[in-house]
Amino acid sequence: MSQENKETNHKANSASEENLSKYKGDDAFTHSNRVGTTYKHQHYMLSYSEQDEQAEWLCYELTSAECKGNLDRDGIFFEEDPAVKTISAHPYEYRDSGYDKGHLVPAGDMTFNSKALQESFLMSNVSPQNNEFNSGVWNDLEKQVRVWAKRFGKVFVVTGPVLKIDGDKAKLRYYNKYRKKEYSNITIPDAFYKVIFDFSKPGKEKMIAFCIPTTAPIDADIFDYVITVDELEKITGIDFFNNLPVKVQSKYEIKSDVSLWKTR
Repeated sequence: MSQENKETNHKANSASEENLSKYKGDDAFTHSNRVGTTYKHQHYMLSYSEQDEQAEWLCYELTSAECKGNLDRDGIFFEEDPAVKTISAHPYEYRDSGYDKGHLVPAGDMTFNSKALQESFLMSNVSPQNNEFNSGVWNDLEKQVRVWAKRFGKVFVVTGPVLKIDGDKAKLRYYNKYRKKEYSNITIPDAFYKVIFDFSKPGKEKMIAFCIPTTAPIDADIFDYVITVDELEKITGIDFFNNLPVKVQSKYEIKSDVSLWKTR
């Protein structure tokens, strides 16, 4: 939402009452596209940025029942996303690049269904991450989201890379089939984000956002990187939850109360 609208609505003592129980499923909430095109898969939605060859956001609902999945990811391989009309990145573009194919929607969130797990290996769900980040603090945050989904019954998650709005962008380099190093069109992000919205209990809804630089130590505390959704919108240029009434957005996006998320 625009800053002008937010400032106007911040003056209100409380947000208008909104029945959030009507919002259900992976497409329950919408988000603006800065440069991308929206695609809907069976188990998540995304906005694919052709100029960055990756998603600028992905979103999905994660339930406690889904967190009980235990399908094995062995034998599942990364593949191009056939839904992306402009053609998604290809797995070979990561060959000897020095970067992991980092899941945005974690495979660990999708083990409840073979189709869901397969979708998590589409290249539209991949962004370059150094291994220390991918296996460290980012993995810790992914695990924590599953803990919250089990604890609260369900959460809605928005996640993605922080892609530069202005200026030059670092691009991934890889070895082609002739063993020559060349540039891809895949942008290397400096940070990644997640927004988690718990709207499982009327009157006790809460939202928290994380923006973690890829240089974060492997043993970093995820709560050191908490910001508000308002702040994240300024960083990314994306208007999250833009199908909610402006007053409702304001109510949840102006703060990330860590104490509400650390309770057992």
